[in-house]
Amino acid sequence: MIAVYGATGTIGRRICEALAAPGAALRLVGRRRDALDELARALPGAPPVAVAALDAAELARAFAGARVVVNAAGPMRDTAEPVLTAALEAGAHYIDVGSEQAVLRALYERHESAVRRAGLVALPGAGVDPLLGDLAAAWAASHLGEAGGDAGDPVRSAPAPRLAEDRPLDEVAIAYALDGLALSAGSQRALFGALGERALVWRRDRWEAGRAGDHRRINAGAALGGERDAVGYAGASVITIPRHVAAALVAGYVSTTRRPAAATALRVLSRVLPLLPRTASAVLAPYAPPDTDYGATRFAAIAQVRRGFSAAQLALVGHDLYRTTAVIAAWSASRLVERGAGPIGMLAPGELFRAEPALRAIASAADLTIEPSFG
Repeated sequence: MIAVYGATGTIGRRICEALAAPGAALRLVGRRRDALDELARALPGAPPVAVAALDAAELARAFAGARVVVNAAGPMRDTAEPVLTAALEAGAHYIDVGSEQAVLRALYERHESAVRRAGLVALPGAGVDPLLGDLAAAWAASHLGEAGGDAGDPVRSAPAPRLAEDRPLDEVAIAYALDGLALSAGSQRALFGALGERALVWRRDRWEAGRAGDHRRINAGAALGGERDAVGYAGASVITIPRHVAAALVAGYVSTTRRPAAATALRVLSRVLPLLPRTASAVLAPYAPPDTDYGATRFAAIAQVRRGFSAAQLALVGHDLYRTTAVIAAWSASRLVERGAGPIGMLAPGELFRAEPALRAIASAADLTIEPSFG
């Protein structure tokens, strides 16, 4: 049984629908009884459980008997730790859809040993960022002489060696290109908040603050306008990739416009936002009408890897960030439910899944196009 916390939210409802389609046993967990009852009527056989607050004991009771808990309730800086703690108490694996760089780093630093002692798996970030960028980096690395794109079952049954450990890559750059961006108010605040943080980069053997206003040119493919400017971004894949790919530099970027003038304005904004109070992100987030067409958003998750004069790029192109994230989280939860023995602990996507077969399966389920620079 899979318990979904935040089941009635924008992403949570989509996760429940994706899980219910093949007949997974579901439990709907959240704070609003009326919304849970409404969703339960649409998904017969999925019992609703209302919890009053982020109380670990109450959440653990709500998760009792679950094999996997999926946390779809934001902001993750408030929900990730209590929901993870409750999932472990209930003896369940944990998955969330967060992409906040600081939250992911804190989860790894504070809870990895507890997850490992429990003999369970925690997979934070089972969404567009970081999962797509993380696995794309591993697959692209396989074309520079590494073994990241190995075939076989998408779910690992044994720990994988860290790629390029003997000859680290010079650079891994993960960029997200977005067109027709349609976001909920909460997602807008998260995006502006990420732009407002001084992005961490991985440099040789540690995380350090990236340069203010850092930017680079990326090729997002014909569907998203080809070459465009991207600014430094506090992406979650910067936290996950160094766990399974050795590289001198891992950095994240985002491009939300094709227009050069607007890209320059975003670059200036990314320099100014770290100087503003964190509450400024709430002011910058415009109102999102309830009938917003999230399917209008087109995106590309692009991994570029380089060692010396050799380079490889892998892009995954799709539409609707919310549906895609829901498909990724539902697919990941389903694979964990079915999995037998395998790696345990707080895992990056590339530590739990084999890059190539996992991305092929996700691309098929989420209507993504895979665009490699290699054959």
